[in-house]
Amino acid sequence: MTYLAIGAVTKSIAELLTRKLNKPPLMGSSVKLRVTTLPPDDDRIDASDGVNLFLYRLAESPFASNVDWPGDRSRPGGAKRPPLALTLHYLLTAYTKKSDTTAQDDITAHQILGNAMAILHDYPVLNDIHDGDFDADLDEHFPAELRDAYDKIKVTRAPVSMEEYSKIWTGLGKAYRLSAAYDVPLVQIAPLVSGAMPGPPLQRTSVKAEPLAAPVIGTIQPAAGPAGGTVTLTGAGFTCRGSETSVLVGDAVLSEADLFFRSDRELVFTIPEVLMRGPRVPVRVVVADQESAPVLYEVRPWIRTVQPLRGITGIPLLISCMALPAGTVSVEIDGQAAAATLDPERTSVQTIVPASTAANGPKPVVVIVDTGTPRRSNVFFYEVLPALQASGVTTVAAPASTTITLTGLRLNGKDVQVRYGALLLRKGENTTPTQVALEVPRLLPTDEPVSVIVDGRESNPLPPRLERIEPARTFVGDTVSLTGKGLSGQNVVVTFGTQSLTLGPQAFATRIVVAVPAGLAPGSAPVKVRVDGNETNILPFEVMP
Repeated sequence: MTYLAIGAVTKSIAELLTRKLNKPPLMGSSVKLRVTTLPPDDDRIDASDGVNLFLYRLAESPFASNVDWPGDRSRPGGAKRPPLALTLHYLLTAYTKKSDTTAQDDITAHQILGNAMAILHDYPVLNDIHDGDFDADLDEHFPAELRDAYDKIKVTRAPVSMEEYSKIWTGLGKAYRLSAAYDVPLVQIAPLVSGAMPGPPLQRTSVKAEPLAAPVIGTIQPAAGPAGGTVTLTGAGFTCRGSETSVLVGDAVLSEADLFFRSDRELVFTIPEVLMRGPRVPVRVVVADQESAPVLYEVRPWIRTVQPLRGITGIPLLISCMALPAGTVSVEIDGQAAAATLDPERTSVQTIVPASTAANGPKPVVVIVDTGTPRRSNVFFYEVLPALQASGVTTVAAPASTTITLTGLRLNGKDVQVRYGALLLRKGENTTPTQVALEVPRLLPTDEPVSVIVDGRESNPLPPRLERIEPARTFVGDTVSLTGKGLSGQNVVVTFGTQSLTLGPQAFATRIVVAVPAGLAPGSAPVKVRVDGNETNILPFEVMP
């Protein structure tokens, strides 16, 4: 460092405070705070609200007074003379502009001082600060000669007693004000006169390693938009020779191959459509294992949940969203357009899973809002399961065998098993999507419940089953909950006694909520459900008078 280092340290601390005071704006977004570096007896200090950083003392460090100056990054050779090694002692004081309407101006000063002390507590090493407010790699924030020094600029609280504070203020001829003392130790100023240098060392091979600064993101443009939208990051340190650059978008990792454009100060890429959390998604840059501080990209529109998460095709699907902007709303499931019904609050969309879906497995669900330009939401997945429509069981006495024949949709797969009562029977590969036939070399009962498991995904059971009615007795018009298995279907009918209610498509396989139909006489009204032509067992139910 040169003799300019003392002023450079003061300027850097003042710059840090200037850029970070009242962030977040707890004292109001319109509050502007000033940072001064004046003697406390200067009348300009309390002209506006802010803090004053006063360098009140310089002390020579005894630890470096008899050690040769080691040099710095721009002059690594050093000198055979000791540097001027100083500790800088600062007094931090908050001021507020005097007001005629209140006698409590110092309360605001206390808040400002607390803000400034919190900043110096959170950011004690100026060399290590790299964010959107203060970047130690920029000369206007942190002078180059401070970066060149091997020693870091550390700001620490000084253990100053009340007596010492009183001496400082008395010596200045000013009334005492609440203050905080800070030290910046070991600022080494290079000697002006170079000492005799030794001869050059013998040439030898060596490796010099220098730490890499983390990349810094300045802006993201745009800061909000659809999933799949193109964004541009600007900042610094986005490239490093011999190292890969990657971008983290939430939990998604984009490699260099995913970037449209890459330079040291700019990256261009597409926001992934599959995101685990949102709608405000953190974006980071990683270079040579150094990770930047995040910036946020808000995905609009955003799907929060899909209900149900899995099931058959042809049933209703409820998509819950963050409030959708004005515009035409449509839905796409597995690349197929699906009819969409939007609620008045624009926070949920009702649709039907396309019956033409040919394969089992997770299917991407996307909401599209067209405001002149279609904007796609994040992708949520609905898992399609195989569907059983009918089953048949035949037996032969000699030789003993049982043949189970199942018909339905999406029954083909590499690993197909049939669950028949308590048995799990392995079919192996099945190539026919609408039928599974399995022969067992023994006699089995012909009325066991059956389901099929295709590559780990289990179908609805046949026959469907009712397990519970809650409540089991109530009044006409009241709502009851029917719990069971295989209750999801495209055409569902619930029967109470002699009256049937056609519910149409039902989404949830384990629960149906329905009102007890009017016109039922008090007394017993057994309940059963017919799902796509297959009837459940019957459970007792009583209509109260």
